[in-house]
Amino acid sequence: MKQSKIYVLQEKPLTSAIINLSLPSVLSMMVSILYNLTDTFFIGKLNDPVLVAAVSISLPLFTFQMAIAGIFGNGGGSYLSRLLGRKDYQGARETATTAIVTSGIVSIIIAVGGTLLIPSFLRAVGASDQTYQPAYNYMFWIMLGTPFIMLKFTLVQLLRAEGAAKAAMAGLMLGTGLNIVLDPLFIFVFNMSVTGAAVATVIGQAIATGFFAYYYLSGHSIASPALRFLRFDLEIYKQILFIGIPASLSQIMMGIGNMISYRLGGYYSDLHVAALGVASRVFSIPSFVFIGISVGVQPLIGFNYGAHNYPRMKKAIRQSITICLWMSIFFLLLLIFFPVQILSAFTKEKDVITYGSSVLAAYIFVIPVMAMGMILMTSLQSMGKAFQAFIIAISRQGIVYIPLIFLLNAQLSFEGLVLALPLADMITTSLSFAFVYHILKNLKADKIIPPKDISMEEEVSLVG
Repeated sequence: MKQSKIYVLQEKPLTSAIINLSLPSVLSMMVSILYNLTDTFFIGKLNDPVLVAAVSISLPLFTFQMAIAGIFGNGGGSYLSRLLGRKDYQGARETATTAIVTSGIVSIIIAVGGTLLIPSFLRAVGASDQTYQPAYNYMFWIMLGTPFIMLKFTLVQLLRAEGAAKAAMAGLMLGTGLNIVLDPLFIFVFNMSVTGAAVATVIGQAIATGFFAYYYLSGHSIASPALRFLRFDLEIYKQILFIGIPASLSQIMMGIGNMISYRLGGYYSDLHVAALGVASRVFSIPSFVFIGISVGVQPLIGFNYGAHNYPRMKKAIRQSITICLWMSIFFLLLLIFFPVQILSAFTKEKDVITYGSSVLAAYIFVIPVMAMGMILMTSLQSMGKAFQAFIIAISRQGIVYIPLIFLLNAQLSFEGLVLALPLADMITTSLSFAFVYHILKNLKADKIIPPKDISMEEEVSLVG
């Protein structure tokens, strides 16, 4: 099983390898989409736009949790893939162990501190008197579940980095399936409203975390963690942080951007906030699919970069971009012709649907740009290009996006507010393309590190 993962990354025909790695990741993202939409969907059935707004303004909280976990999941995964490409299995296990343990420690700190800071967060996003209490109830339980939420994300990313996309998909399906079953039970049967949605979410995350822990501890992974591989080593942290921080900084800035958007939207009404939240969830459908493809090819790019197999790596990038662009056409047509029908699945409030349709109208035409941008950003991370990844991270959601929010909102009101994100995507994708093109153009042909069978001694070490 371990050898077959290496074969996929190193030797399998490229188109088949991309499909083999990306399909489970895309399916995992589809499961994540269901998870992302579940709370909003069931809360929407209560026909109270204030509750929808309360859940919507909680979205930046998830973004921050994923961003911090992504430091260790994305950063550790990028380094892990490159180590596997170099056949450094010992280093891969040390990296996985260090990333997981550190993520767990940090998650406990965030759970305690975040719970205490919920009131400050709600004031920062401009929660109204009506949305404050239900939003607090929702966030309180989500913050208590931070260790499960963060560890699950870290474990998923590390598994994907070694090519175990099917295992990642299985765990995500388990957690999301439980959330879908428990949401209506807690919300409607137990009459717990938004609190029930949060409790159901935490339970699903906890079970998924348990599944991934079992997978690792049962010895199925190439880079199974163990305490004897724990290394508080400067080089490991340097590699994790140099890639993980830029990758996660984009999500952190996105969270800040969402906070600003919801705060500005709140000046119009709670209905506008609800519309932003629902439309953002709908727009996450194509976003997550493209993320799934980029996550799927990440180990392929990182492994072959580490192995100096640059022709295979370049072809993987080109083919992945082509696949994403073709898929973007489908989503573009879907959201052009059926925005009202899709939004109606989450709310029956006519004004929310009307405002939400205007948000989608601004977002949808940037879908092809976003599709290409995801692969380009992943390529920079996979190759360990920390500086370029950092520039893109602070540009897309920071120094480009946030000023555009204020500028366009001041000039064009709510319509301008929703134009900020697509314009930021266009600008930063252009910058990403320039970076990747320059890097690939200047890569020199190098000696490819040849295939290496895992020896009996290494096999015992891996399983042990």
